[in-house]
Amino acid sequence: MEGSGLAYFRLCAIKDVPAGGMKQFDLRDKEFLVVNLKDQFLCLDGRCTHAGAPLADGILEGGILTCPWHGSRFNIMDGSIINGPAKNPLNVYTSRIEEGQLFIEIKATESEYMTL
Repeated sequence: MEGSGLAYFRLCAIKDVPAGGMKQFDLRDKEFLVVNLKDQFLCLDGRCTHAGAPLADGILEGGILTCPWHGSRFNIMDGSIINGPAKNPLNVYTSRIEEGQLFIEIKATESEYMTL
């Protein structure tokens, strides 16, 4: 196998993110935001694409996340920008739940992929 592919990595326990809440988790030198929207768990970039604000400190209203620093607003379902100043959308990551644990699909190195 050349290069790397995508693989699932454990991010957190679903009990760590209460209904209607959000929390940041670090995995493989990257910050991810987990949102529990009516027991639907969404995984997004943990930092705003405008100036790097920690989105876990933002405001979540329904499916809209507002950045705590400059007020950019994002749709958490697809990461799209509702209004800036952000110019780039958030990445939304595929995830799955197994035995109460949330796994996120991200790029794996060749050696990690071979051991999964």
